[in-house]
Amino acid sequence: MLELYHDWDSLMSFKVRACLAEKQLDWTPHLIELTEFKHLEAEYLRLNPNGVVPTLVHDGHVVIESSVINEYLDEVFQEPSLRPTDPVARAHMRAWVKYGDDVLHHGVRPATFEMMIKQRLKRFSKQELEALIAHHPQPARAQAFRKAAAEDIDFDQVNNTVVIANTAFARMEASLKEGDWLVADQFSLADVMAMSFIDRITHLGLAFLIDRRPSVRDWADRLMNRSSYKSSVPPPGTRLPTPDADAIERLKEIFNKP
Repeated sequence: MLELYHDWDSLMSFKVRACLAEKQLDWTPHLIELTEFKHLEAEYLRLNPNGVVPTLVHDGHVVIESSVINEYLDEVFQEPSLRPTDPVARAHMRAWVKYGDDVLHHGVRPATFEMMIKQRLKRFSKQELEALIAHHPQPARAQAFRKAAAEDIDFDQVNNTVVIANTAFARMEASLKEGDWLVADQFSLADVMAMSFIDRITHLGLAFLIDRRPSVRDWADRLMNRSSYKSSVPPPGTRLPTPDADAIERLKEIFNKP
């Protein structure tokens, strides 16, 4: 029995849902809503002391960290394989997955906070905001949310995401000129990792960064047409708000400045 504790709009949760779908595995969902701070509640922390999603429970055994979970799934459920058999190719796959964990996942946070989370907080009345913040177990973080609700978008922070994403897509373009997928011609956990990044960049209105790279554009289209991608996308009503068009246009202007 596979159980997944996840949040629909979490990149790392998306990554594991996509792996489960590629392996055609059934799983029981347990929703841990990050915007309600459910990941910081004592009951969940007993399961995952890191206080992050996702968490996999397989026949009573707990596995944490999305990249570890995906390798575990590929080891236990061997078909179809999502890891190259060649040691060099497998090393390249792991390097891409680590790049996703260390760079891409953290790189989208500034734009997500500034253009999505702030927008969501601004939709609350003062009473609703205070009720939400009252559930946060960390007073300093609660104060940060209160402060953010009163602030405008910090475009310098958002541009940090743009720079990181643009650099990533340049690296991906070079790799994809050598084959159909990030690691030569085999769809692998590297591409599974990238699905959630492509989804978040697109939802942030930053797809113009993808459009500049023809090989990346073709690869991203093929990723988004996979059934695993489609089944892993957050359902309507579970996503953070889409950034408004004016903010996206301003970003494009900043990016295109000489």
